[in-house]
Amino acid sequence: MSAKRVFEKFDKNKDGKLSLDEFREAALAFSPNFTQDDIVKFFEEIDVDGNGELNADEFTSCIEKMLMEVFVFCDVDGDGKIPASETYVTMTSLGKKCTEETCAEKVRAADVDGDGYLNFDEFMALVIGDI
Repeated sequence: MSAKRVFEKFDKNKDGKLSLDEFREAALAFSPNFTQDDIVKFFEEIDVDGNGELNADEFTSCIEKMLMEVFVFCDVDGDGKIPASETYVTMTSLGKKCTEETCAEKVRAADVDGDGYLNFDEFMALVIGDI
């Protein structure tokens, strides 16, 4: 699932914009660890045009940027890939509930090229795939 499809899923009234309530639901789907204050602050930061709603571009660029920051943090040696064996730690730090076994299954499914590592696209698919 792409960030654009996540946007479409949470745009409940299909008006092409996310209200704060719709964004709250999306944020909590990514990580149940967000506080209400965090969600409001985050919403205000990514509402670039300040109109009180998020359009698809604002939302998707934010999600992709956030996931890239997590990916870079996890990519310890900077080679553009994360060992699949370490993805469990990443997923649980994002608040995802999974066992090492279920996470390993998801990683195998997301590791499209089968090299035992996740590149950014594979990582993004893994993280947002459950939403």
